[in-house]
Amino acid sequence: MSPPKLAAPDAKVLGAVAGRAYARAGLLGNPGDQYAGRCIAVSLANFEAVVRIVPAERFELAPPERDTLSAATVIDALDELDRLGCNEGASLLRAGLLRFAGACAPLRSLDPADPRLRFRVETRSSIPLQVGLAGSSAIVIALLRALCSWFDHEIDRASLAELALAAELEELGIQGGPMDRVTQAYGGLVWMDFAEPRSASGYVSLDPKLLPPLYIGWKPGRGRASGAIHQGVHERWLRGDADVHRVMAQLASLADAGRECLERGALARFAELVDRNFDLRAAIYEIDPSDREMVELGRAAGCAVKQCGSGGAVVGVLPDDARYAEVARAYADAGYSTVRPQL
Repeated sequence: MSPPKLAAPDAKVLGAVAGRAYARAGLLGNPGDQYAGRCIAVSLANFEAVVRIVPAERFELAPPERDTLSAATVIDALDELDRLGCNEGASLLRAGLLRFAGACAPLRSLDPADPRLRFRVETRSSIPLQVGLAGSSAIVIALLRALCSWFDHEIDRASLAELALAAELEELGIQGGPMDRVTQAYGGLVWMDFAEPRSASGYVSLDPKLLPPLYIGWKPGRGRASGAIHQGVHERWLRGDADVHRVMAQLASLADAGRECLERGALARFAELVDRNFDLRAAIYEIDPSDREMVELGRAAGCAVKQCGSGGAVVGVLPDDARYAEVARAYADAGYSTVRPQL
């Protein structure tokens, strides 16, 4: 059976489209998502990645990097990526484009004159780089959403997350888990169960109003790539390391307990679980000194604190809203930035 056709647009009304995705903070369970665990995470509207697709005479990826990808049409570009791979230039965009083409079978059979084959991809992001706020996956999710709009193609949220993960994991070999992508695909506050086989039945959206008052702190400047941080622990997991397997099981249980705390309003207990999450992670991961300092600054002010993701940013649970001014001053004096999350 031939694949379904994409409806032909009116070239006269073909206009720019945009896709966006927000930063995320892992609240409980992470990094157990790479190990079939369970997590709670929330998207942060303070920071976003935006990908715009605009009509053009040729196809062109135009990221902030100098190395662009240009071809007569997007099909010609896909043919080049099939031959050469995605590891040069704007690799995230190249990998996302290739994965979208695999999920949208009719694309490669479009008439060469179809105006949708010629467009320019423009990106911008306000997500701090490599500080564990899921900036890379946000770019891929934003691209996939923009491509869906441009080609009038529907992808459900769970599949969108899997496509984004495959773009980084399979096309680029970047070690990572599904938590970032699921949170960004669903938006808001999400409890996630990553037992295999992963599916939408394992993802539950919760009301963000259930959360206690939070803050985000981060170290200005570029941090470390997340794949390098996770690699050593992943290798220990594959070897059957008992400590790694024990910690990952405990992290998953924290996500379950945290969901129960939120649903019954036990916010003090939820804060205790956040502190426990950091301590468990620190038992098997090397913690950067700046991350540990940010945790200690928050704890000294009476907050529960853990890393948002792989490192470089932390999320803290405030005892009350009034405490934030004290926390912000302490972080600023130490050279860190803070913000209250927009959920």
